[in-house]
Amino acid sequence: MDLKTLTVVTLVLAIFACHTLANPPPANVTDCPPGNGTNNGTNPDDNDDDRFGDDGALCASFQHLRDLMDQEKLQTLIQVHYNCDGKFRRAMRFYNTTGFVKVTDDLQDTDAYQTILKELQFNRVDTTDIESVAEIFYCIILPVQKPDRDCDCKSVRGHTFVDDLLDLMPQKEVHNYIVQSQTKHTNFGNFTLAVTSREFQATLKANIKKKDVARPLRILRHNGWNIPELLRAMLTIFTW
Repeated sequence: MDLKTLTVVTLVLAIFACHTLANPPPANVTDCPPGNGTNNGTNPDDNDDDRFGDDGALCASFQHLRDLMDQEKLQTLIQVHYNCDGKFRRAMRFYNTTGFVKVTDDLQDTDAYQTILKELQFNRVDTTDIESVAEIFYCIILPVQKPDRDCDCKSVRGHTFVDDLLDLMPQKEVHNYIVQSQTKHTNFGNFTLAVTSREFQATLKANIKKKDVARPLRILRHNGWNIPELLRAMLTIFTW
């Protein structure tokens, strides 16, 4: 696994997963039967400035990106993928377990993650809202009703949740918000510029090739959290 995927693992996990997790489905929900249209349950692998919140708070910007999506369509997407997508369902069930808490704590405590925070700070990013992995989840979580047992899986056949989430995001609005954040030199604007710069990526490659990172990333992937996939999606959003 390419260890540079740790770059913004906390933001990635938050934006692309926490929409679903305020009320995670109970463990005893009956899963859809295999072969119901999705590869046997798996995937093939009122002020304009208010939008920017506190210039020093990344959390407000993360929430704004989340709220740009049609919330009703998002809840439908979550419901269908939970019932039809084995990988997504596994990831959701791992969330908020003691194992998930431990692996995110382990990730947070690595030298690599601390180096990333320092590099962001060097690039004029206030990292207060991302110093704790758990705090990012608390920021982004969106209350969602427990999904019904909807097994009409044809609509997500061959899809991943991340790809469908990208399709749901209003690309023009996201692009405009990011550009305006960068123009206004908000903290979020500095953050997006930092994590997409060649210099920052080069620094990361040189500093996070450490063994303590490999284990938590491997555990996350085993439990449905594919960090490279999430990272690619985040970089796609930031470069729209």
